[in-house]
Amino acid sequence: MKGISFDDFHSFRDFHLILKPKEMASPAVKVRKIEIEGVDSSLDYTDFFGEAKFEDFIQKFDFSTTVPQSEFLSLYSTVKNALHGKKMRIVLDDDPHFYYLGRVSVLPFTTDKGIGLVSVECDCEPYKMKKNKTVVSATVVNSATVQLTNSRKRTVPEVKTSAAMTIKFGGLSWSVGAGSFTLPELELVEGVNTVTVTGNGTITFTYQEGSL
Repeated sequence: MKGISFDDFHSFRDFHLILKPKEMASPAVKVRKIEIEGVDSSLDYTDFFGEAKFEDFIQKFDFSTTVPQSEFLSLYSTVKNALHGKKMRIVLDDDPHFYYLGRVSVLPFTTDKGIGLVSVECDCEPYKMKKNKTVVSATVVNSATVQLTNSRKRTVPEVKTSAAMTIKFGGLSWSVGAGSFTLPELELVEGVNTVTVTGNGTITFTYQEGSL
């Protein structure tokens, strides 16, 4: 039975809850405008920092129970103790390679024709994150071009080098030694990001992708 995972708890396997038809929400855009007297329209600076930013958003999931009425309150207490007020990773069985991070609230328990009903609200961060980090490695002999494909959310990769190298990206250049480090200005945007590396050795980029 498909459902929702909250960290290590699964709605059906652990709580015997059946997920009802769901409506997936979308984070609101942080629209920023300035009204200017004497001119039409307004000054929209939503993209001032390079792209639109998003609000946190509420994702609600409705469930019905499979337990008899005599166990309603016990089950409700079990669900609240496991989930209520906790910040958790939320994974939909229909989208198993991503997780939302959010604060979970268990709403009041109700009944309908002898069936127990419970809803869970999750105050989520705007992006769903890939469960597995993206890892891209390359062997550099004198020079190499590395393409890093990223999803919607901007991210800064961890870089690991086996020897001294020079890294070029977006008009910037860094000379680095062997080791693991991050370069704050090496920020990956949506799509294919091309990095040029000179030196001899191996280089690995590890980063967390986020999608809407």
